Amino acid sequence: MGEINYYLIPGMGADQRIYQNFQLRHGKVHYLNWVDAQDSKDMKDFARIIAERIKTENNIIIGSSMGGMMSVELSRIVNPLATVLISAPTGIHQFPRILKVVKQSRIHKAVSPNTIPYFYKLADTFMGFKNPQQRQMFYEMMTGLGPKFIHFSVRAVLEWDNTDEPSGKYLQIVGSKDVLFDYRKMKDPVVLENGGHFSAFDRADEVSIIINNFVEKEVLSL
Repeated sequence: MGEINYYLIPGMGADQRIYQNFQLRHGKVHYLNWVDAQDSKDMKDFARIIAERIKTENNIIIGSSMGGMMSVELSRIVNPLATVLISAPTGIHQFPRILKVVKQSRIHKAVSPNTIPYFYKLADTFMGFKNPQQRQMFYEMMTGLGPKFIHFSVRAVLEWDNTDEPSGKYLQIVGSKDVLFDYRKMKDPVVLENGGHFSAFDRADEVSIIINNFVEKEVLSL
């Protein structure tokens, strides 16, 4: 096997800064920051655009939150060595009730891109920021992506219809206090005690160790 290529995908409203403290061994890190969704109708469509940026072999796809959902879709296109989901579900059966209620209400269809910035502060209710610096960084990232992309992202997440596990080997890492995705709905996750939804950033050291151990055991040992 040649060198491993790690592809890291941020969550909705974020960029590669959430992974700035990662320490991944055994390979090269590539950041798949969000790009224009173009004419994508949903997460599957968008995954085809993202997949075009993966030109290597021996890939491991890592995604946080919406990035994890994108990783699930990418796993079926690029057939990676493994997929790692951080604070993310494998499918809609692991969604919280509140997201299902919002989807059924179809409120998101009535919201225009121009009004999206008025809803940015809702992130305070589920991100689990540990300090003002984390909060400031997150909102800087979200503002940088622009309301048009956030509008598309909200719709893509709420209308994601996947119920299948990622293709091939995968690892799910989630905080015990993640208010969006409950570890008790997951098959066999690695649970970060007292971790929240921002664990890819504020628990980066632990998450890196978990991923490195997984790669050594499930990928390199074969």
